[in-house]
Order: sequence, then C-alpha cells, then structure tokens
Amino acid sequence: MILSDTDRDTLLATLNSKKPEIVQARMANALLLLSEGLPVEDVAGLLYLDEATLAGWQKMFTARKPRAAA
Repeated sequence: MILSDTDRDTLLATLNSKKPEIVQARMANALLLLSEGLPVEDVAGLLYLDEATLAGWQKMFTARKPRAAA
C-alpha cells in the first residue's frame, strides 16, 4: 500500500490525537499486545509509539487498585 504524504500526515495526526477515547484505545491495544508477549520495542514500532510511553502505560496499569473479581 502506498500513501501520499498528505494521507500519511493525516493518519499520523489521528494517531497522535490527545482525545481521551483515542488515547484509551491506543493504550488498550498496546497493553494487549504486551500481554501476548510481544517485546516493548516491537509494540512501540508497530503502534508508532515511543518506548517511554509504553513503560508509563504499563506502570500506570499495574499500579491501579486491584478490582474485585466479577
């Protein structure tokens, strides 16, 4: 698949959106991939994220209060 520069810029702008629902979906996607055993470096590359962002998301997710089993 070949993208024009404009299309690529538009898609990257969408990925880099700060809208909470987009950030939450990206975080969920990243955490699921990490839980499947993919290395941080691979997930970062696949999702156009930096490793520091992934590390922060992992830390935040693991630090949350334990939830009661349903």
